[in-house]
Amino acid sequence: MLPAAHTPATLRILSLNLWGGQAYEPLLAYVRERAPETDIFCFQEALDAPVLLSLVCGFRTTLYRELADALPEFVGVFDPVVGWDEPAAAGPTVRVSFGLATFARHTLPLGARRAASIIEHEDTLDAIAGMHRITRRLQLTEVQLPDAALLVANFHGIGRPGTKLDTDERLAQSRAIRQVLAAHDGPVVLTGDFNLLPETESVRLLEDGLRNLVMEGAIPTTRSRINPYYGTSQEQRHADYTFVSPGLRVADFQVPDVAVSDHLPLLLTLDLAPAPGAHEAGTPSL
Repeated sequence: MLPAAHTPATLRILSLNLWGGQAYEPLLAYVRERAPETDIFCFQEALDAPVLLSLVCGFRTTLYRELADALPEFVGVFDPVVGWDEPAAAGPTVRVSFGLATFARHTLPLGARRAASIIEHEDTLDAIAGMHRITRRLQLTEVQLPDAALLVANFHGIGRPGTKLDTDERLAQSRAIRQVLAAHDGPVVLTGDFNLLPETESVRLLEDGLRNLVMEGAIPTTRSRINPYYGTSQEQRHADYTFVSPGLRVADFQVPDVAVSDHLPLLLTLDLAPAPGAHEAGTPSL
């Protein structure tokens, strides 16, 4: 039987593009290390398949299940954005799914958990040849607070073209995300790998009415030193962002330099304790 849910005084959210688990051992060690100090993990580039298969790109097909085993105090949700049938060494082909994973501590007062379809597009995949139909989803987790429901949204944006500059599809993607968030009556946290440079109109659309903590904090890069373009002229130093409603109290925001993926983790701590005199003054605690 799970412990009863309670409203936390702080909420700690970690977002990370997993790089398909290519740095598997340090990645799992880091996730286990962070678990006691994290309430919600928002992962991009997770894979789910019933067996471990060898992929040309080095991605780990059983990564979601291994993360679930490493996080027994959390309840995970996996939402695929694309899938394919992978040949197995013996027997029939195996279905491999690639997408988003959010793990929430089971003592949190969780509300609805769902995924909203944002945009469909054709793209290539590192794992398998050819063009594939991809449905970009926004993974949504509600945390019930005394005065409102906090919405935590996890996203992985269109990856190509690799310039990370505006395209019609990327602009449509940002508008669709904002439409989903606008339908929520309460504060929001939007986090993930958006595959966008900070000067784009696509990012400005996401910033409208929200705080961009990566830019506010003058974070120099969200890409790690093991990313293939590190230190080259092709290195693009920003791709990942955390946006929050202005009324949320940010206790801490960090992007630590750890080599567990080609991206760096984004660590957000929110102060959810009621502000002194907030209820007496009739103002919301968020």
